[in-house]
Amino acid sequence: MFVNINNQLFTLYYKNVDYRLPNSLLIFKSLDYTTLYYLKYFLTIFYFLLYFLTTFLAVKSICLNKKNAYWIIYIYSLLLVLSGISMAYNYIINNQLGGDEYTISRWLMGIAQSPLVAFFMIASSKLFNKFQTKQ
Repeated sequence: MFVNINNQLFTLYYKNVDYRLPNSLLIFKSLDYTTLYYLKYFLTIFYFLLYFLTTFLAVKSICLNKKNAYWIIYIYSLLLVLSGISMAYNYIINNQLGGDEYTISRWLMGIAQSPLVAFFMIASSKLFNKFQTKQ
């Protein structure tokens, strides 16, 4: 979805009509550039929270050690803080919202908005439990 929103932003900014939104996202076609630009940040926060809650509940219900779920809070907090620092540095020092720091921030949010954190936490928990039972 974010790739399509970025493409729509490109289309609106450069008045380029070569890109067509998928039918499921045509609602974004009626929005102006500024609204769509800020909506992207709202959607980033929304999906960050959605994946955080899903990951937290999955790890809490699947892992035997319930403390593992609290590691999800630390991991997501770290991803959010590092992403925020990267964006703040880029905005304050470089006076822009693009560039390498923006790429790092988006990469960190990409990790947070994927099942990677849940996958690694559940897998490592299962491996740890298996290792503990062999001792």
